[in-house]
Amino acid sequence: MRKIILGVTLIFLFSISAFAQTAEEIAEKHINAVGGLDKWTAVNSQKITGNLSMSGMEFPFVSYSKRPNMNYTEVTFQGMTMKQAYDGNIGWMINPMAGSSKAEKMDDDMTKTIKNRGVIGGELLNYKELGCTIELIGKEDLEGSEVYNIKLTNKDGDIENYYIDAVSYLIIKSTSKMKRMGKEISSETIYSNYKPAGDVVESFSVESKMQGMDMGSQKIVIDKIEQNIEIDDNMFKMPVE
Repeated sequence: MRKIILGVTLIFLFSISAFAQTAEEIAEKHINAVGGLDKWTAVNSQKITGNLSMSGMEFPFVSYSKRPNMNYTEVTFQGMTMKQAYDGNIGWMINPMAGSSKAEKMDDDMTKTIKNRGVIGGELLNYKELGCTIELIGKEDLEGSEVYNIKLTNKDGDIENYYIDAVSYLIIKSTSKMKRMGKEISSETIYSNYKPAGDVVESFSVESKMQGMDMGSQKIVIDKIEQNIEIDDNMFKMPVE
């Protein structure tokens, strides 16, 4: 009887130890898998060029990011260029597709959505610096792959769950929940085609779908990533007419 109890106890203890990794430890392994925090911290600016596919159409885009969290993106369609930017304080956009040729300040909800684009490496990699909290939800099966589900909550109260491959420690999928204009919006993003970009590793294919949006899914395929290029801060500032 004692042997049976001892065997059950050992199995139980082994199960606990196998799941004893904390959210912080898994996040650290993920950060190391994509190059390490020191190498990411050395990336002060990025220029990303590629194509956005949506509703059967393709739109070339270029996006500039600069620390601490500035971002400027241009998307071109039929000769028209939509611009979105965050200068570290305010968000603004020019949307000729909606008949506007002037820069307009984004409302608070849109600003919350766009400001994280300028966080080089993303929120999980920078969670300590950004004051985010992380929690290990558990280990799950995701289409045949074992993943860790890490829940991140940022200062705005937005929640994102990262599904991190238990072998490579790369992010396979993320789901997010945020409140905008009194409504909860959910989205799902799939990451693939990880490749070196300078001294770090990035996903060159990102497919996302937002719940309740009629346009369906959108896919970003990155052609080129340039790092530590000179970017004038004026690029991110809202034009004044």
